[in-house]
Amino acid sequence: MNQMSEAKILETLVSRFDQLDSKFEQIDQRFDQIDKRFDQIDKRFEQVDKRFEQVDKRFEQIDKRFEQVDKRFNQVDKRFDMVENKLDEHDKRFDKLENILEEQDIKLFNINKKLTKHSEQIDELDYTIDKIHSQTARLSLEQGKLDIKIDQLKNSKTEKSEENINSI
Repeated sequence: MNQMSEAKILETLVSRFDQLDSKFEQIDQRFDQIDKRFDQIDKRFEQVDKRFEQVDKRFEQIDKRFEQVDKRFNQVDKRFDMVENKLDEHDKRFDKLENILEEQDIKLFNINKKLTKHSEQIDELDYTIDKIHSQTARLSLEQGKLDIKIDQLKNSKTEKSEENINSI
């Protein structure tokens, strides 16, 4: 075995430490470069964060607007419910009116039927009255003729009785 002297071992160790130190310096430089990159990435993330904050603010505004719109829709929905309820009430009223009108139609139909029947009866009565009037008029004329004949007979009887009296 070769024995190295302490100085040589120390020199070798120092030289290796120097190599390691230079490698560590290279690694350190690389880490510095990586740190710089990370710093740049951090700056970018900060910019992105700021943009996200702006976007968040916009979304909050949009959320507020949606809440307002939602409130309005709820109000409109309530109004539609009220209108729908009123329409239901009106439908019920119209149903009642329709039933009443149907009943009235039936009553009017029955009244019309009765009026038609009475009209026919009145027509028959008119016809009968016309017949009676005609017969009464004829009877009146005949009665007048009969009265004249009776008068003539009475007059002729009185004349005959006077003639008879005079003939006595």
